[in-house]
Amino acid sequence: MKKGMVPALGTPLDEQGNLLAESYEKQIERMIEAGSVALLSMGSMGQQAFIRNEVCVRVAETAVKATRGRVPIFVGAMDNSIVRAKQRVASMEHLDIEAFVFTTPYYDIDTQAQVLHYFREVAASTKHGMVLYDLPSVTKFKITYDMVCSLRRDVPNLMGIKSADLNMLRKISLNPEMRGMKIYYSGLDSFDIAYLWGIGSVLDGMPTCTPVNTEKMMRALDSGDRAEAARYLDNIIALRDFFLANDLWPCYSAAMNMLGFAGKHAPDWAAPLSEATEAAVLAEMQRIGEL
Repeated sequence: MKKGMVPALGTPLDEQGNLLAESYEKQIERMIEAGSVALLSMGSMGQQAFIRNEVCVRVAETAVKATRGRVPIFVGAMDNSIVRAKQRVASMEHLDIEAFVFTTPYYDIDTQAQVLHYFREVAASTKHGMVLYDLPSVTKFKITYDMVCSLRRDVPNLMGIKSADLNMLRKISLNPEMRGMKIYYSGLDSFDIAYLWGIGSVLDGMPTCTPVNTEKMMRALDSGDRAEAARYLDNIIALRDFFLANDLWPCYSAAMNMLGFAGKHAPDWAAPLSEATEAAVLAEMQRIGEL
């Protein structure tokens, strides 16, 4: 896979929680136009934890069909038990994807031994690759360097890790035994530094609602213009911070709608925005040049 941006796609749903396939296909096309080198379907920003199982299959199938083999597809299959995760994997095993992506179980898991057992069992159930997703802010469990080393030795289809832990990623990249292990950096605030340092792939959900700034940032990075890259990254971070200060999910959903990606890109429990906040989202999107 080429070095570059890997957007975590938003998942547009109707009021009954069904996929709006046309909107999803439109988003995928825009991400490919913006220079994405791969796509993550149903990551944390893609509502994987909130989508009905049968809809997950439809989402993954639509992503594979829409990309038409132009870029690799990763599919989130996170869950809270081995049997449930295996069930998700089995329902999508027929698809032509690069890998399944797994966080640690995110409800009442306590020890490294439990997590390692979970990853080994789930990985053994698929012919596809496996990517670890280190997301301790949500799962409340940190994947460590030692855990990655242990899994690398006995999980042959472990192909990569997504994390914002630069210290761990540095150790992985310098370890000869980890040769071939793909690194996907998810620390938005230091995307540019990590990319210039040599981490070839960066993965986050914000590029889906900032395709203009993301494309310009990646072009600046590839041309060596650090100041220009930082300017566009600052725009993306500012929008992210605005979302966080004003209710992340509905703000993100409103921004996606403004870009022409219809549907609800937020969990069904997310309250709608006030008119004033929606107007502020619009103003922020215009300020950074996305509209």
